[in-house]
Amino acid sequence: MKRFILFIPFILISIYAQQQWRGIWVDAWNEGLYNKQQIQEMLQTAKKYGYNAVAIQIRCRGDALYFPKYPNTEPRRRNLANDFDPLQVTIDLAHSMGIEVHAWATTFLVASSTPSSPQHVYHKHNEYLTQNSNGEKKIGEGYYLDPGHPGALEWNRKVVLDIVNNYDIDGYHFDYIRFPQQDAGFNPVSVARFNKKYGKSGQPSKSDPLFSQWRRAQITDWLQNMYVEIAKVKPHVKVTAATFASRSDAFHNRFQDWATWMERGIIDANFPMNYARTHDIFEKRADDIMNHSYNRHVYMGIGSYLLTVDYSVHQLLYAQQQKSHGVILFSYANNAKSGKSTSGYKAIFDKVFKTTASVPDMPWKSQKNTGHILGQVIAKEQVEVTIPELGLKTTTDANGRFSFLYLREGSYRINCGHETMNVDVRGGQVAMSSTIIVK
Repeated sequence: MKRFILFIPFILISIYAQQQWRGIWVDAWNEGLYNKQQIQEMLQTAKKYGYNAVAIQIRCRGDALYFPKYPNTEPRRRNLANDFDPLQVTIDLAHSMGIEVHAWATTFLVASSTPSSPQHVYHKHNEYLTQNSNGEKKIGEGYYLDPGHPGALEWNRKVVLDIVNNYDIDGYHFDYIRFPQQDAGFNPVSVARFNKKYGKSGQPSKSDPLFSQWRRAQITDWLQNMYVEIAKVKPHVKVTAATFASRSDAFHNRFQDWATWMERGIIDANFPMNYARTHDIFEKRADDIMNHSYNRHVYMGIGSYLLTVDYSVHQLLYAQQQKSHGVILFSYANNAKSGKSTSGYKAIFDKVFKTTASVPDMPWKSQKNTGHILGQVIAKEQVEVTIPELGLKTTTDANGRFSFLYLREGSYRINCGHETMNVDVRGGQVAMSSTIIVK
């Protein structure tokens, strides 16, 4: 009996180690994606040292490291050869090596300084940019699209669907899916929409609880609908997000409510950027993150660019001990404080990974027991949509779209104002409701 009890933890640890998502963020600010040789070297490094996934940056600041197709009109990134497609080349090579490819896209941060291309959203639709309470549009790291502006959300939607429709990616990775700070979100259109919804006037305070919740909802509602739109195109594509590891900071200052995203199942995996120079901070955040995973995957982000190799090893082992479903290093170009370190990759493999691993299953995607509903309401403002028999309700996003997730197979009655319709749901599919017109 004693031998049996001692054997079980060993078996569980072995199974866990064999099923672990292991990734590297490959940024486009450094070498790694600008020609086929760089991509081959990057993927060979990943394969050699036990990684089964890469998240490659295909949108840095409102630009494209791929070939955009209309209606996505974003300009190609500078310094790319005219005939070179980093995303397609990475997909072709990585898939031949058994490595997942996640398209990593900066979402709302679209410029660090004034862009040179006239096709950039900064120039074509400067009115989409957020601003602080003083009317300044450059905030922190640069210029952000405002999640409360319908045009900004539609611009981003076109980018997402272009990539999902035209590339055989394994995942779409939302980065900077947040506001830059608490004093942001004062785009005039956004403020007008907020005031209309709640019968207010003037400019709200940056710390107004109702305005804070409204800003969170603009991101959460849009992300939920994008999750379902992605599932409609390619159900197998994993939807993930890079998030602030401090749940409180994310919620109160960035209006990034990732705990709710996990609980609702509108992201398949959270990539918390748990970048910490001290183990104490890293471990406290990791514990909180795992306590708010809600049966979705967590791929713990390690800020290896800040750390010695030994510190990275310690944090990776702690994440593994806490049953994080995977880990990801930031970044390929700087996998240690000293820069790109081959010895660092080797040390992590020898001390943490020790063997290869398969990508863990996501049963809510693979088992196809439930389906989703996606629809659109044409109305002068956001409206509530309900499924009375289930007691479910949602609010349309800034462009009138709505969704219901993880419904069992069957026929459901949808109500919106005085309008009613029936929608049939099938497992593993997205059911489309007819367009609802509310006068």
